[in-house]
Amino acid sequence: MARRKGTHRTGESVIAHPVLASRRRVELLDVLRARSEPTTAGALAELMSLHVSTVRFHLDALLDAGLVTAEFEKAPRGRPRRLYRAVTPREDGRRAGYRMLAEVLAQQWATPGDDPVERALEAGRQWAPDAATRTLDGAIADASGLFEEMGFEPETETKGKEIRIRLHSCPFESVARKSPEVVCSLHLGLLRGILDRADVPDVDSELTPWDTPHTCVALVARR
Repeated sequence: MARRKGTHRTGESVIAHPVLASRRRVELLDVLRARSEPTTAGALAELMSLHVSTVRFHLDALLDAGLVTAEFEKAPRGRPRRLYRAVTPREDGRRAGYRMLAEVLAQQWATPGDDPVERALEAGRQWAPDAATRTLDGAIADASGLFEEMGFEPETETKGKEIRIRLHSCPFESVARKSPEVVCSLHLGLLRGILDRADVPDVDSELTPWDTPHTCVALVARR
């Protein structure tokens, strides 16, 4: 059966996606679906005879729509490459349901009344697991490992008294952009809860959403 322009399949249903009103994005998504391995923007540009900047522009739109995912290649040295793959119909259905639930919860938390930032920070603290070790390095490793499990693709950098956990991929991005005071504060609370449970003294912690268009940074600084 022919597929209408601007649609994609989820299970047995056909769901319209405004982002697929662009013929180029439909073609790009088809190329990704035909490939068995994640692919770089450069390789996609070569396959489609397009400039890599054009491909990245369309990939960003597909990422925001939840139709593709991106991950960083584990490389022993040098800057890791970003790899893209199409989301399968089963994954897409689960993601759509999850996004709807997360949006409802975030909207409820953001209603007037108690400070939503403080509520989210406290919820994050309560969510934090028990510390495996009682050192700052151990707490950072615990936080980075948990962020990895959640799909943030963290990268830890240490410079002087500052430790940065750069989060390359936010699995909650669509909800976080609508309710950052809830979603981002929740994850900052999670980080602070891990530090609290490890009894790490004399540190400050902050989370900066989108210090680049698609990355956030959690900062832990020794006083």
